[in-house]
Amino acid sequence: MNVLVCLAPGSEETEAVTAIDLLVRAGIDVTTASVAGDGDLTIVCSRGVKLLADAPLVAIVDQPFDAIVLPGGVKGAECFRDSPLLVEKVRQMHLQGKYVAAICAAPALVLQHHDLFPVGNMTGFPGLKQQIPQDKWMERRVVYDARVKLLTSQGPGTAMEFSLKLIDLLLGESQSG
Repeated sequence: MNVLVCLAPGSEETEAVTAIDLLVRAGIDVTTASVAGDGDLTIVCSRGVKLLADAPLVAIVDQPFDAIVLPGGVKGAECFRDSPLLVEKVRQMHLQGKYVAAICAAPALVLQHHDLFPVGNMTGFPGLKQQIPQDKWMERRVVYDARVKLLTSQGPGTAMEFSLKLIDLLLGESQSG
């Protein structure tokens, strides 16, 4: 099992680090990719914490992954939204039946903005719920829609539940497949 965690300037560090840490502790390989416009591997997150990505997204975009994680943080999610390469990677992973996991601002600003999941219930940062159609929005901390392998969550306070659910999905599939 291997997971791609995308990072961009302004990504929410609690969401990113919680996912990375718990996935690694579960024995899942994690690759972090910088989606910074300049390809810089040092990512300054929303609260000033610096994270070092493994590679720029362009260098690893063609590698196979079992899941992709998009942390929130408005500025980070806007960077994801504005990256054609990232949007296409998410689209391809969805079409290949891989897991797409997005938290906080990412469901509204990336997934919904590009209509990447025309079918799929989701949640996200409550302050952005007006950007997600009412028939898709679910007022829950973590939402998994098995029809489309979409996992979403509300924010830093739900990052642990979000990450543990992703681990359950990945390891459950690994053990049954």
